[in-house]
Amino acid sequence: MNSFPEVIAADGVLLRPADPNDLRTVVAHLNMPDIARWMATVRHPFTDTDAEEILALAHDPSQCLRMLEVNSTMVGCLRLSPDIWFWLAPSAQGQGLMSRALHAAITAYFNTPAPPLFATCREDNLAAQSLLSRLGFSRMPMGKRLFFHDEGRALRCIEHVLCTEQWLQLHPPRMICGALTLRPAVQKDAPALATMLPRHGTEGRKSWPPPDRIGAFVEHNRCRSHGSGLFVIEDKNRCVIGMVLLDKTLEKQIPHFMTPEASDRYSEDIETLFRNCMAGS
Repeated sequence: MNSFPEVIAADGVLLRPADPNDLRTVVAHLNMPDIARWMATVRHPFTDTDAEEILALAHDPSQCLRMLEVNSTMVGCLRLSPDIWFWLAPSAQGQGLMSRALHAAITAYFNTPAPPLFATCREDNLAAQSLLSRLGFSRMPMGKRLFFHDEGRALRCIEHVLCTEQWLQLHPPRMICGALTLRPAVQKDAPALATMLPRHGTEGRKSWPPPDRIGAFVEHNRCRSHGSGLFVIEDKNRCVIGMVLLDKTLEKQIPHFMTPEASDRYSEDIETLFRNCMAGS
């Protein structure tokens, strides 16, 4: 079941479903040389019939196709799956709009288990390559050639890939409640986490390793899907004060704190955080 949101607000850019009224703008955009030359799928000239094919894709939820709107004006479009493509009107370029839009869209896409994302761009499209690199895409070792209608010839292209685990490593999910933040544990947290391991005979002890295996435990339980894995609990000063192991449903085991005082002080906030996460999942 596709859970990609219908509408996403991305810091000044609204990602919304396509509408039949977008047809004229789509035709105008994709007849602009500064847009058409970079897109292998764009015919030249681009007609109403061609635009209708794009709008038809928007009815398939798996495409994750959204129009980009700024101040009630459509300025571009993006499609995530199965392969990414996007465009932005020249008047809207140079403002970081596409970067913010793609970041928000990819975050939503990987919020639930999803296939990797692939993106292909012309070898001379340095702007697109830079954007994909900043987002975390990896360059594939082998390139390919695609036919570009605007130039009437096949050109060398570079393929890129991004999977859930890459995205979560570069953009770790954070859960916030009051002064507390939960974030995925990393290897540098291991010494602090070792001091919080429950003692033998205490509730839930069998789920945790001996102190000398905490590094391997952190790696084994690294966050590989949203809301799942070993998380550390930080206070408002970003000091690690606790840890908790989550499964994919955000069902919790008992959190463990650095000190009894921290447990007494923050246990209720942790309960609230989990309730909020479950309500929003």
